[in-house]
Amino acid sequence: MPTVVTHYSRTTLPLSCVLRVLCLCLLLWLSGCSPQNTAEQLDDYHARLSRTLDTTMPALPSRAPLSYPARNDLLLQPEGIEIDLTDLYNIQTCELGSLVAERNTALGKVQAYSVRLRYEYQLIEALEQCIAFYQQSGEDLENREGQLTTMQEWLKVKSADYALHWSNMLTLSDETKQAFGRPLPGLLNGHDLDITGQVASLKQLNQYGDGNALQDARLETHLQQLALLRLPASVWFAAQQLANGLPVITQQLDTLLPALTCGQGRPDDTATILRNVFYLSFIEKIQPIGSRINAFHYAFEPISLSWQQSPVLPPAFKMFLAEQSQQFAEYQMAMKNHVTVWQTFLARCNMSPGT
Repeated sequence: MPTVVTHYSRTTLPLSCVLRVLCLCLLLWLSGCSPQNTAEQLDDYHARLSRTLDTTMPALPSRAPLSYPARNDLLLQPEGIEIDLTDLYNIQTCELGSLVAERNTALGKVQAYSVRLRYEYQLIEALEQCIAFYQQSGEDLENREGQLTTMQEWLKVKSADYALHWSNMLTLSDETKQAFGRPLPGLLNGHDLDITGQVASLKQLNQYGDGNALQDARLETHLQQLALLRLPASVWFAAQQLANGLPVITQQLDTLLPALTCGQGRPDDTATILRNVFYLSFIEKIQPIGSRINAFHYAFEPISLSWQQSPVLPPAFKMFLAEQSQQFAEYQMAMKNHVTVWQTFLARCNMSPGT
């Protein structure tokens, strides 16, 4: 008996199109007139200290890109179900029949992971309703017993598959791959950075794992909001740059600053200039980036931990998140050690950090 291969099409939402256009416009604007990014500010700080100390400081390490996992390491394969022509005919009295027919379109082969997740949610709902209809109608129940058993098996399989579709949506959607793996230079230098809104969108994606509110189109909106700013990737990349670059500067300062004289606790001209470099380059420019890194990390941490402990998500994704958490700890230590060196020097020279 022939088998119906089930596919479905993606309907493009007008709101989604608008958001994509706005996203492109914003990215073009950022690339044309963005403020200094973390790497440039770290380089500027490094160069100013070298000139003031009249020494050649060791070069800062090269910046490696974020290593978001490959598709083959993230993709989960749901079991799926096969519906033959007889089964398809028997379910035409339920909404289930039209949903299955929807998947038989040519465009169904190129569906987005988010659309597939919404479809799976609708399919599970339709199965539950169809089973309840057959059980409650009482009409020809004997002849429908086999079909009922088949649909109950389908429901069992699709319910188990749903979590895998959610995982694919979370890790492999174009929007989340941008949000998690492609940082925007200069993003953390902006004054109006909606960290709360971005974390709320990530939290909502987490809740979709339980099938919450997937009857509407908000999933697409949340994905577009994440792709628009790419805040997670931008935060993780900035933390990586500071964790790798600051220790190089700190080690040199720890060697050179004690050699500077502070006669009777009074700074000389070099000490004063150094204090100004510290204030203008580190406190005024780099520390605000650190504040945004901290704010995002602590707001996102509960979500990250729940994903790292998820039995459904692929190991490669959980390892990637764990690496970002470790990188944050290294960034914190780098910032702490750097500030400690300056505090010791300023206290010895009886200076405050400000200009």
